[in-house]
Amino acid sequence: MKLWYSTTSPYARKALATLKHQQLEDKTELLRITSSFDPNSPHNQDNPLGRVPALQRNCGNWLFGSLLICEYLDQKGKQPKLLPESGKPRWAVLALHNLADGIMENIMPMIAEKMLRPENEWWTSRHQQLMERNIRSLNQLEEALKPFGTELNIGTLTAVCLIDWWQFRADKIGYDLAKNFPNLTAWAEEMNGKYAVLNDTKPSV
Repeated sequence: MKLWYSTTSPYARKALATLKHQQLEDKTELLRITSSFDPNSPHNQDNPLGRVPALQRNCGNWLFGSLLICEYLDQKGKQPKLLPESGKPRWAVLALHNLADGIMENIMPMIAEKMLRPENEWWTSRHQQLMERNIRSLNQLEEALKPFGTELNIGTLTAVCLIDWWQFRADKIGYDLAKNFPNLTAWAEEMNGKYAVLNDTKPSV
């Protein structure tokens, strides 16, 4: 297998942490990119969508989307599953995953604009709307995490990816997560301390 990933992408971190959790590193060629926006980056030649993460299976077929990649890797490995197979546990974990993932989807366009466009071209009214949604969603996330404690599953893993990435990009986001949601940042720190697959995949340049 081949996994295209970036050390700054929370989506790629999710896939990489799942790969490490399922101990599939010796079966996977890890291909790191430095900029998904660079048209000359090798991943844009092999990967038709030009997005990370992207997984090429041994048969040559591609898998796109972090959740799909994580579920595939989770089924390939022999360690405890990050995605319950059925019933209420599955829907609870996926609901948590989609809440954290949705916050990331809200904030990503803001970061892209602030990194790639001059300030006078920013869609500031849209940014404000998205930030208001995110703050409401962060309150919901804090409550949604309580039943899981420090359990590792695809939902809690994604929440850690979100929280750490938010702090990693705090200067661009312009919102102090540690100040406004100290319980979330403390929980993520505890999770990073408990699970090596999280600590070893923290965002970095």
